[in-house]
Amino acid sequence: MAEDYTRGQMDVSHHQETFSGVMKVSVYTTIILALTILYLTMVFAAGIGWISSLIVCLIAGGVSGVALRQGALYWFSLGVLAVITLISGGITMLFAGG
Repeated sequence: MAEDYTRGQMDVSHHQETFSGVMKVSVYTTIILALTILYLTMVFAAGIGWISSLIVCLIAGGVSGVALRQGALYWFSLGVLAVITLISGGITMLFAGG
């Protein structure tokens, strides 16, 4: 078996596709986590309002998405996170009385 192997003759296309997929998921996850940490830091540590923090994070997410050529799933996730933040922020404001 080993004697049939010739260096450089192996089909590695599946390995390349797997590596590419892992790198895409890693970049996607890193950006989303960084934006989440940025948002939470601005709201709770810096005391910036949640709407201002959301706008800054959306701009940063948009720039990151364009610069790193993210796909539709990234943009969908960014939108879903923005909607969840708007809903939870609105509910919090209702219960806080203002």
